[in-house]
Amino acid sequence: MTLPPLELSLVIPAYNEQQMIAATLENLHQFLQVRYESFEILVVDDGSTDETAHVVSQFSETHPNVRLLEQGTNQGKGCAIQRGVQESQGEYILFMDADLPYDLAAVDVFMTALRSKYDLAIGSRHMPGSKIRGVPLLRYLTGQVFSLLVAMLMFPGIRDTQCGLKGFRAEAARQIFERVRIRKFGFDVEALYIARKRRYTILPIPVQMTGFRSDSRVRLLRDSSRMFLDLFTIRWNDLRGNYD
Repeated sequence: MTLPPLELSLVIPAYNEQQMIAATLENLHQFLQVRYESFEILVVDDGSTDETAHVVSQFSETHPNVRLLEQGTNQGKGCAIQRGVQESQGEYILFMDADLPYDLAAVDVFMTALRSKYDLAIGSRHMPGSKIRGVPLLRYLTGQVFSLLVAMLMFPGIRDTQCGLKGFRAEAARQIFERVRIRKFGFDVEALYIARKRRYTILPIPVQMTGFRSDSRVRLLRDSSRMFLDLFTIRWNDLRGNYD
């Protein structure tokens, strides 16, 4: 007998998160189990050098709908999410950061959008109803400049491409992520570029930021420069037919 598909797959990329990952999984599990009949949480350990994988493995022993996927080496957030999408089993796929920086109530809003007519639902920190908390001024301004560049060079109409909370219908997610080439932080723009190219419907949704981690994995100067160059890489990949 064929089992019915899972309703929701939630992908969490993780790198050296041993201090917080158990609390993250507990909060997510409590939130999801009272709202969804069937779900899975996939933690993709991106080559951590601490005990992240061990902590997740222990948690999964008492929570069988939590799965650990291990990358042999650190390959980047985009690569980790790509792996999670490939191995997910849900009708809908969401991904979010391991520190849970956004109010989880957004998950219900995302799922409502995906169940209706939208192929993608993406978090936006720059819409009426959104809230940003604790982000340093320079980091905020850099993000605004990058968003402006994306609108000018790639596509207008999406003010926030980098929010770490996005949702997809499963088929759209697989079509998009099998074409993603960028392994690190620029993958968000590439994924949205592919979605637009394939004419998927996208709904930006305001999110409430509940905190900003002081040990952010983003290194402002280095990663901002790399993400800027990624915009031209995306255009080049498109010219080469990589997104067809």
